Amino acid sequence: MKKQLKPLVTVMCLLGCATLPMMASAAVSNAAMQAQLNTLQQEVATLQQELHAKPHRIAAHRVKRLHAYAAAPQSPASHAQAAATQPSSHTGDAMTSILNLNHADWPVDLDAPGESAVSTGPYVGTPVQYSGFNLVVNSPSVNTDVQLLDIRKEIDAKLAALAGGSYINPYHSHVLLSGIVEAQADYFNHSGPNNGGVPSSNIDVTNVSLDTVLLGPSQWALAFAEFTYDNAAPTGSPYTSTSNYTDINSRLYVNKAFITVGNFTQTPFYGTVGQEYVPFGSYTTLMVSTPLTESLARTKARAIELGARGQASTAPYAAIYVFRGDAHTTAYNHINNGGVDLGYKITEGSVTADIGGGVIGNIAESVGSQLGVGFQNNELIAHRVPAYNARANVGVGDDWDFIGEYVESNEFSANDVTYNGHGAQPSSFDLEAAYSIPVFGKPSSIVLGYAQSRQAMAWGIPFYRESVVLDTSLWRDTLESLEFRHDREYAAGDTATGPIGAPVIMMQTGKYDNAITAQFDYYF
Repeated sequence: MKKQLKPLVTVMCLLGCATLPMMASAAVSNAAMQAQLNTLQQEVATLQQELHAKPHRIAAHRVKRLHAYAAAPQSPASHAQAAATQPSSHTGDAMTSILNLNHADWPVDLDAPGESAVSTGPYVGTPVQYSGFNLVVNSPSVNTDVQLLDIRKEIDAKLAALAGGSYINPYHSHVLLSGIVEAQADYFNHSGPNNGGVPSSNIDVTNVSLDTVLLGPSQWALAFAEFTYDNAAPTGSPYTSTSNYTDINSRLYVNKAFITVGNFTQTPFYGTVGQEYVPFGSYTTLMVSTPLTESLARTKARAIELGARGQASTAPYAAIYVFRGDAHTTAYNHINNGGVDLGYKITEGSVTADIGGGVIGNIAESVGSQLGVGFQNNELIAHRVPAYNARANVGVGDDWDFIGEYVESNEFSANDVTYNGHGAQPSSFDLEAAYSIPVFGKPSSIVLGYAQSRQAMAWGIPFYRESVVLDTSLWRDTLESLEFRHDREYAAGDTATGPIGAPVIMMQTGKYDNAITAQFDYYF
């Protein structure tokens, strides 16, 4: 019996000796894994605190370590052990967000626009929340560069507040994307000579724009580009025979593109170069229809602008600009136009105001002059025609807003633009008043407007206009508007001509045109 047991005992001893190192190795491995998980749990908790307190100071090596841990193969036992030691759900959400980053070394704060590398939202002059001037839907396209500098200042201030007052620029380039999709349905009751008073109606997509803002990596430079689609009928070959087929057009073009140097957290001075609407007038409106002042005088150019904006709540501002205009008085073209804009913004209790004025060297460069009068067909003019602007926007509390603007030019040569046989001296003004009040819990307003022009028949605008608009915002980042517009044309006996090579005779009837327009704006 002993002889039979002796070999069995020998085999069991040998197996025991072979198993002890394996068990010791497993114990060491489990202990190491437990230590690694404990360390990781501590780092996640610390990282969560930094996300809430100082998001810009997240250590890149910690994020990379979390990525490495997520990518490393793990055994079923380690998965079970990790589940047993899982941090709180709030901390787990933070770790999941970090693990999903495309770039491990970028700090992210989802609550602060601009901290992420790419952000979206209606940044440029769009109403997001209800408060007086926020219902100014047709935000002026003039001074976009100033709006962007204000936006970056607000972003930096918010990040500094989140960082406890010690914000450090992460030196990343950020892209801010925003835009609008706008649709209209309208009904026109015309009395003009071109349609014999036959009513018309239409459904159209009147605006699709994508705004792209590039911030950084320097805190002193930004770039802006606005891509817009054209809803007009196509022109030229191969669409000449189908010029009313508007749906075939929808071409995309660059409306504005410029570079701005400035930092309103450091200095009130700034400079802009590129294609923009130069700061002659503001053309702020609460209406659906374009103001008569804008149709007459708003000017787009590839310009250089220098300006200063006081950063106090009550402060002056000024800007000067130069550009090469297309309309010229000699056979040679050069930098021949420019202007000055001055103003003062005021905040006194519940009253806010922006009062200003300006001058431009030649109103023949305005979009209305080029496309309406027809100077693009004959840019050689007898003499330059300076124009002048005065404006005031006043808000009283959150309920009342008042807008007034006036534009007038010197007299054109009778060889260029006429009104009733003499050189035209066009002018126009726009007056609006709005009362804002919630309706069924939705921000809403009613707006009354009156506008009039003088000797501006060649620009194709009416003699005077009366309007009323109802605005509301049923959903965030949307605006729904219903406008009734009543226009009176220039008298049937009035005449106007444009430059040689342009349509030379404009006719109106002195009768009335009525229009009803429903508009839906969606901002993103």
